[in-house]
Amino acid sequence: MSFNSSKCFSMRVTHKRNPVTKNYKMGHHILEEVKHHPYLGVELSNDLKWSTHINQTVTKANKMLGLLKRNIYYCNNSTKSIAYKSLIRPKLEYCSGIWDPQHKSDGDKLERIQKRAARFTVGDYSRESSITKILADLEWEPLQDRRTKLRLTTIYKETHGYIPSNIKCHLRDTNSSSQPRTRQSGALSYNIITTNKDCYRHWLYPKTIREWNQLDQNLRTAPDVKTFKTNLETINIKTLTSKAHFNI
Repeated sequence: MSFNSSKCFSMRVTHKRNPVTKNYKMGHHILEEVKHHPYLGVELSNDLKWSTHINQTVTKANKMLGLLKRNIYYCNNSTKSIAYKSLIRPKLEYCSGIWDPQHKSDGDKLERIQKRAARFTVGDYSRESSITKILADLEWEPLQDRRTKLRLTTIYKETHGYIPSNIKCHLRDTNSSSQPRTRQSGALSYNIITTNKDCYRHWLYPKTIREWNQLDQNLRTAPDVKTFKTNLETINIKTLTSKAHFNI
């Protein structure tokens, strides 16, 4: 297999103020250094933040929403709702378990897309109308809650061997006398991962393990993914995340 060196790039991931700079070559071609680059549909940045990816995602979703407004404006609410769930929401949620925003401003950008889509779906652009009520009538839950459920489902799949993972190295030893006994320290609970880097603190494991440990033991040991997802729908996600991250 041969590579086209002109289409290859280098990206240095570091938080150093004065990083050591070097040129990397492929053959006789010096690779261009970039600050961000796509990988499997996700925009990776050299500061390990997701703002660039989220901005690109919002742009794509806005374009698709504009397309729907031009082409199905006079369709009924059901058709518009299906179009949103089929063409826009998947763009907002692609790999979102990995890049779940750490900054509220980034999360709000995504939520605004859904709110505009909701007003378009019901044809109500009045400032006096409650967008919260419109979303409730459409039964569209906040994207943040959906991302939390996706992350928890990912941890469930990794815990029970549905997908390859090394997460079990973080399992608590419930037989150890050195482990503190808490309400959440039952079967399949994990040690809390601590870090002083925000980019890692809001990554899948450190962030979601806190929420996973708050789940009832019967939910963590659900017999299959379908049962886990069904039971997860009965949980108040906002209360769960508030308890999990209260002491952060």
